[in-house]
Amino acid sequence: MAAVDIVPLSNPFAVKQTLSGTPNTQQEFKIKGSHRRVEIQFVGAAGVVIFNGGTDGAVIGSEIAYPIAADATFFYDVPNAQGDHSIWLASGTASTVCFIVVGD
Repeated sequence: MAAVDIVPLSNPFAVKQTLSGTPNTQQEFKIKGSHRRVEIQFVGAAGVVIFNGGTDGAVIGSEIAYPIAADATFFYDVPNAQGDHSIWLASGTASTVCFIVVGD
Protein backbone atom coordinates (compact mmCIF):
# COMPACT_ATOMS: atom_id res chain seq x y z
CA MET A 1 0.00 0.00 0.00
CA ALA A 2 1.14 3.54 -0.60
CA ALA A 3 0.42 6.54 1.57
CA VAL A 4 -2.39 8.79 0.34
CA ASP A 5 -1.12 12.37 0.08
CA ILE A 6 -3.97 14.78 0.74
CA VAL A 7 -3.19 17.85 -1.35
CA PRO A 8 -6.20 20.13 -1.59
CA LEU A 9 -7.37 21.69 -4.82
CA SER A 10 -10.07 23.59 -2.95
CA ASN A 11 -11.13 24.07 0.64
CA PRO A 12 -12.55 21.84 2.06
CA PHE A 13 -11.04 18.88 0.24
CA ALA A 14 -12.37 15.32 0.46
CA VAL A 15 -10.75 11.96 -0.24
CA LYS A 16 -12.69 8.69 -0.60
CA GLN A 17 -10.56 5.60 -0.02
CA THR A 18 -11.31 1.89 0.13
CA LEU A 19 -9.15 0.39 2.86
CA SER A 20 -7.28 -2.90 2.55
CA GLY A 21 -8.98 -6.21 1.88
CA THR A 22 -7.12 -7.51 4.94
CA PRO A 23 -8.84 -6.49 8.20
CA ASN A 24 -6.97 -4.16 10.59
CA THR A 25 -4.39 -3.13 7.97
CA GLN A 26 -3.28 0.48 8.35
CA GLN A 27 -3.58 3.01 5.51
CA GLU A 28 -1.47 6.15 5.89
CA PHE A 29 -2.88 9.56 5.00
CA LYS A 30 -0.45 12.49 4.77
CA ILE A 31 -1.92 15.82 5.86
CA LYS A 32 -0.32 19.18 5.12
CA GLY A 33 0.50 21.48 8.02
CA SER A 34 -1.77 24.20 6.62
CA HIS A 35 -4.87 22.12 7.41
CA ARG A 36 -6.54 22.96 10.71
CA ARG A 37 -9.53 20.58 10.74
CA VAL A 38 -9.91 16.94 9.76
CA GLU A 39 -13.16 14.96 9.44
CA ILE A 40 -13.18 11.15 9.19
CA GLN A 41 -16.08 8.81 8.44
CA PHE A 42 -16.17 5.04 7.94
CA VAL A 43 -19.06 3.81 5.78
CA GLY A 44 -20.94 0.71 6.92
CA ALA A 45 -18.29 -0.58 9.34
CA ALA A 46 -16.45 0.74 12.37
CA GLY A 47 -12.82 1.79 12.10
CA VAL A 48 -9.94 3.29 14.03
CA VAL A 49 -7.59 6.23 13.64
CA ILE A 50 -3.99 6.14 14.80
CA PHE A 51 -2.42 9.54 15.41
CA ASN A 52 1.15 8.49 16.22
CA GLY A 53 3.40 5.60 15.31
CA GLY A 54 1.40 3.89 12.59
CA THR A 55 2.96 1.98 9.68
CA ASP A 56 1.41 1.97 6.22
CA GLY A 57 0.44 -1.55 5.18
CA ALA A 58 1.05 -3.10 8.62
CA VAL A 59 -1.57 -4.86 10.69
CA ILE A 60 -2.44 -3.04 13.92
CA GLY A 61 -0.30 -4.29 16.79
CA SER A 62 0.66 -2.22 19.81
CA GLU A 63 -0.40 1.13 18.31
CA ILE A 64 -2.94 3.18 20.24
CA ALA A 65 -6.02 3.32 18.03
CA TYR A 66 -9.00 5.60 18.64
CA PRO A 67 -12.31 3.88 17.67
CA ILE A 68 -14.83 5.49 15.34
CA ALA A 69 -18.30 3.95 14.99
CA ALA A 70 -19.70 2.99 11.59
CA ASP A 71 -21.38 5.86 9.75
CA ALA A 72 -20.40 8.31 12.50
CA THR A 73 -18.31 11.39 11.81
CA PHE A 74 -15.20 12.12 13.83
CA PHE A 75 -13.72 15.63 13.86
CA TYR A 76 -10.43 16.83 15.22
CA ASP A 77 -8.64 20.15 15.16
CA VAL A 78 -4.98 20.07 14.24
CA PRO A 79 -2.78 22.01 16.70
CA ASN A 80 -1.28 25.19 15.24
CA ALA A 81 2.23 23.98 16.01
CA GLN A 82 1.77 20.75 14.06
CA GLY A 83 3.42 20.75 10.63
CA ASP A 84 2.94 18.18 7.92
CA HIS A 85 1.95 14.90 9.54
CA SER A 86 0.27 11.56 8.97
CA ILE A 87 -2.66 9.66 10.39
CA TRP A 88 -3.38 5.98 9.83
CA LEU A 89 -6.84 4.48 9.36
CA ALA A 90 -7.89 0.84 9.61
CA SER A 91 -11.03 -1.23 9.92
CA GLY A 92 -11.73 -4.68 11.30
CA THR A 93 -13.89 -5.27 8.21
CA ALA A 94 -12.14 -5.84 4.88
CA SER A 95 -12.46 -3.23 2.12
CA THR A 96 -14.22 -0.60 4.25
CA VAL A 97 -14.79 2.72 2.50
CA CYS A 98 -13.75 5.85 4.40
CA PHE A 99 -13.94 9.55 3.75
CA ILE A 100 -11.47 12.15 4.94
CA VAL A 101 -12.24 15.86 4.64
CA VAL A 102 -9.57 18.44 5.43
CA GLY A 103 -9.95 22.18 5.67
CA ASP A 104 -8.28 25.32 6.87
